Amino acid sequence: MKPAQEDLEHRQPVWEALSSLFLDTDTSLARTWRVGILASSPYSIDELQEILVDEVYPVCRSNLFSVAGEWAGFDPGWLQSRILRRLRLPLHRYRWCLLGRLTVHLSSEWRQTKEGILQQRAQSHARPELKPSR
Repeated sequence: MKPAQEDLEHRQPVWEALSSLFLDTDTSLARTWRVGILASSPYSIDELQEILVDEVYPVCRSNLFSVAGEWAGFDPGWLQSRILRRLRLPLHRYRWCLLGRLTVHLSSEWRQTKEGILQQRAQSHARPELKPSR
């Protein structure tokens, strides 16, 4: 997988979709949208989980403890700048000790999102390609 800084075209929509897991609202309401974005990305399930744990979780996790009330989402520009800034920090190399490594896989919404991605990708591969008629 390319570093985030070298893959912004593909990474930005993935960051936005994964950040929806950290909203203080019913995150299942955005599942169909999130699954569609993530299923169409070039990343494997393992790579998506790595992006979630290493890039999105550290920047968005504090919103889960916010008392600011319900809101619509993270600003894409803010999200990108925070993630890229964090990835440049020297301590980022210690990402193996992130709490997200222990907790993300426990999220029922993430598990359901992964299942949806796998189902959507399986369906898109099972559809025969339409060829133009002559």
